[in-house]
Amino acid sequence: MANFVEKESIFLRIAKYLIPWKGDKTAEIVRKVIFLAAAVVLIVSLVTIIAFYGGEAKDNKLNQQISDIYHGSTTVTVDQKKQDELAEEYPEVNEKFLPLLEQNKDVIGWITMGDPDDPFIDNVVVQGDDNDYYLDHNLNGGYSKTGTVFADYREKITPQNTPANTILYGHNVVTGEYFAKLTRYFNYRYGKDNGLDWYRSYPTITFNTLYHDKTYKIFAGILANVDEEDGEVFYYLQGRKFKNKASFDDYIAQILDRSTFYTDVDLQYGDNLITLSTCILDYGVDCRWVIFGREVREGEDPTVDVSKAYENPDPLYFDYYYKVYGGSWGGRKWDPAMIFDYSYTVEEKNDEE
Repeated sequence: MANFVEKESIFLRIAKYLIPWKGDKTAEIVRKVIFLAAAVVLIVSLVTIIAFYGGEAKDNKLNQQISDIYHGSTTVTVDQKKQDELAEEYPEVNEKFLPLLEQNKDVIGWITMGDPDDPFIDNVVVQGDDNDYYLDHNLNGGYSKTGTVFADYREKITPQNTPANTILYGHNVVTGEYFAKLTRYFNYRYGKDNGLDWYRSYPTITFNTLYHDKTYKIFAGILANVDEEDGEVFYYLQGRKFKNKASFDDYIAQILDRSTFYTDVDLQYGDNLITLSTCILDYGVDCRWVIFGREVREGEDPTVDVSKAYENPDPLYFDYYYKVYGGSWGGRKWDPAMIFDYSYTVEEKNDEE
């Protein structure tokens, strides 16, 4: 009985030390309230972190399984009846996609970037009915914090139609998956494996659709704001189709104004483009880092002379960027020969202004 009373007394003393108690002085109550609030924040934070990394580990496991299926590391037997149905529904499909189509008919391709044996992007690509669902859903339709790489729903990819600009979205995941390493093309991160070093190592994008295998040469990377309150917004997502040469040239020119690097990849009206868009969290405002590529033309050498790439010393940013980091845009200076049959007039600045 004595032991029980002693244990109860210990618990009571701990409770009185941690919880506001009758008779406590004001300062003691404040101390306890602060301690309890901090404890609650710590517990909630730990639960959130565990849930995030636990969910991400689950997503990574699923992505590896999907990759193994696509690359043939895992043998998957598709029911013959189902396979016949899929072959009839997708008569021109590359057969390696059939097991993935059996899982989800929104599958439209596969994107790869990096070393063949160790790519930094290697993901299935889907196309849904909007640009929201796959932000937080995996290939199997389950909730996913990291979502799935997806194509803009407004330009459907079919055997007969390759969009003039295929726009793909992927999350910038803190652990480096999906489109996270696209930000390494941005020269704001100095040091090895960033900026031009990264571009020179990985100047192309492979995007294989259900029907065609495509390679794209990267020609630009831009930092873009989303909200008008942070400055003029470049609506790069509106460049999905081009009614004439003038609209194409203007779109490319606006990209080149903003690109942090230049290459020897030339562009002309009729080229198919690819746009890879991801969020970037380094600036305190809602921004996107965007990579642009041009499809390798028929008969063109798919290799890139990366020795001709160079940094743009004066890319066009937005008001918030200049407000925080200083400076202003000095105007268009890139070589107009980058765009076929294109020219522009340089506006002279008035020194008195």
